[in-house]
Amino acid sequence: MPMVSARLETLLKAGEFIVSAELTPPRHYDTTQFVEAANLVAPFVDVVQINDNLLSQARLSNLVAAHLVQQVGLEPVIQFTLRHRNRIALQSDLLGFAALGVRNVMVLGGYPCTIGTDPDAKDASDLSSVEAIASITRLTREGQFFNGDPIDPAPDFFVGTIDFPCVNPADLDSSMARLAAKIEAGARYIQVQAIFDLAPMQAWMAEVRARGLHERAHFIAAIFPFSGAKRLEFLQSVPGLSVPDDLLTRIRSADGEAESLRITLELVEGIRQIDGIRGLHMRSIGAEDWVPRIVEAAGLRQLLVSSAS
Repeated sequence: MPMVSARLETLLKAGEFIVSAELTPPRHYDTTQFVEAANLVAPFVDVVQINDNLLSQARLSNLVAAHLVQQVGLEPVIQFTLRHRNRIALQSDLLGFAALGVRNVMVLGGYPCTIGTDPDAKDASDLSSVEAIASITRLTREGQFFNGDPIDPAPDFFVGTIDFPCVNPADLDSSMARLAAKIEAGARYIQVQAIFDLAPMQAWMAEVRARGLHERAHFIAAIFPFSGAKRLEFLQSVPGLSVPDDLLTRIRSADGEAESLRITLELVEGIRQIDGIRGLHMRSIGAEDWVPRIVEAAGLRQLLVSSAS
């Protein structure tokens, strides 16, 4: 049986504030730069997250990427996109994760194929996020494949998912109902979509606390490191992200890189003050060199030392 690390679950259960970064598998099979990025962030994070065919672009399998980061000594959290797999492919990959000792699975729907490298590809619409979470949870807890067939030994997955801080108060009830359904299905940690403004996250988490959902799952905030106006302009075009125009104005009127770091540190400090948030994920896609800067400047490294001791 493979060696299985449970650092993420152990730290979250202990009430520690976890820190993670994100790595993107390449659009080729030369993994040199990918491994270099893993080595760069390794001393500064508790775990590393590996995205899955980012923006619906065909990339190196993140199953292979997860194995590579394990060899660096990192515990992977692997994104598991439903848009590109039917339930047979989902189960096949899950068995591959288990065979490699990959335990942390983050279920997400994923972007439609039309925005990616192969716009004529067909989206898989076999399982919803709630259905997939429930099926993976049953696989783990009851030793059953998705169709009910037994599996022995059963794999042991720590299942999470993503959610979006609701901006429109009129949509808050439906947002909370969707979130509660994911937790009821078995999601044990929730990563909130990356923010550039604290107010929506603060309001959303207030509702999470009011409904007691923070006591049923661990909540992790996310940010996107950026180094200037050009990067921020690109992030404005990414579906699902909300980048306020005033941030761009602020960066353009100052030293872009220095102001980007100041804004990021303000976000990190604000996130750490939100009751119910148990970690910070840096979506360091192409900005892995910013992970050490942010961790050290925000004083997160002391938190990591505390977590490890």
